[in-house]
Amino acid sequence: MTWALWTAMTVGLTSALIALYGRYRDLPAWLTGPATCKLEGAGCQVLFRTPRAALLGVPNALLAAAFYPLLALGLTTGWGLPILLGGASLALAMSVFLAWGLLRRNLECRICWAGHWANFAIWAVLAWRTWDG
Repeated sequence: MTWALWTAMTVGLTSALIALYGRYRDLPAWLTGPATCKLEGAGCQVLFRTPRAALLGVPNALLAAAFYPLLALGLTTGWGLPILLGGASLALAMSVFLAWGLLRRNLECRICWAGHWANFAIWAVLAWRTWDG
């Protein structure tokens, strides 16, 4: 399970950093999806500049880019599983809200989905560890 947790954290951090870059620069279509790139000129950054891309006033990608290293710090220094699960639960709740928005508007965003699935995997592993042990 440890490898799954660290893999999900790596995928999540990578997607967060790409999304943060996409907030300010154009991304290639293969990273987001060709339909997304047609929303605003030829720029695939459109999803990363919407009000939903900064739900708490800070870019979501920046929050995620801070979350994954903080989670890694907590895992390596022995923070309690309930604390880590609490943080992962907040990240998962935000992912569910944002994923629902993508589904409702029928938008494809490969970077977004990678981060959402990473948050789910992290939550599932931490929940398993918390309730199993």
